[in-house]
Amino acid sequence: MESATHIISMEELQKVAQKEDWNQLWVILVAHCINRLINRYGIKGNKDELLKISEEKLSEVLSLVLVEGTRNWNTDGYKTFKDFLVSVIDSYLNNSFNKSKSKEEPTEEIINSSEDGSPEDIMIYEELRQEAYAFLETEGSSDEELMIFECMADGVVKPKAIREDLGISESDFHNAWRRLKPRLNKLRQKLLTNE
Repeated sequence: MESATHIISMEELQKVAQKEDWNQLWVILVAHCINRLINRYGIKGNKDELLKISEEKLSEVLSLVLVEGTRNWNTDGYKTFKDFLVSVIDSYLNNSFNKSKSKEEPTEEIINSSEDGSPEDIMIYEELRQEAYAFLETEGSSDEELMIFECMADGVVKPKAIREDLGISESDFHNAWRRLKPRLNKLRQKLLTNE
């Protein structure tokens, strides 16, 4: 069984970052942020507002990666520094919008599936969702696995729709899904024993 992962040290990460063409990379990352804000989270605003939000979020992500060192780069999962940063951006946006704006569109779509959901039901659902997310994090789920889980929790369950929503390749999705499935089974068992 090979479970060895190739995690880049903080020092190596900073060296790689110093070699990057930041003029070009910054534009790519900001464009990715704006695209996610509009298409995944339904954020509306003019170009300047979207640019400002994206640059703020991107600065926060770079701080997590290069200053605080709270995000690890596994080179098996993400071959380039750009791919790694894009995955951290996706995860970070996902976490910040699903925690701070839990009553916005994605949640409403789920609630609509049980039209008559009372405020108590909605609150219980949100608590369960957060508990499930935390459980998957402690089980070692990757950012991609967590994003797939979030899509499913938002009612997006078809693999093709999830791949398009997250902008990941079929093989990346397949690999992440293969790792996520046993964790979801453990989560189901945990939830069943709790109830």
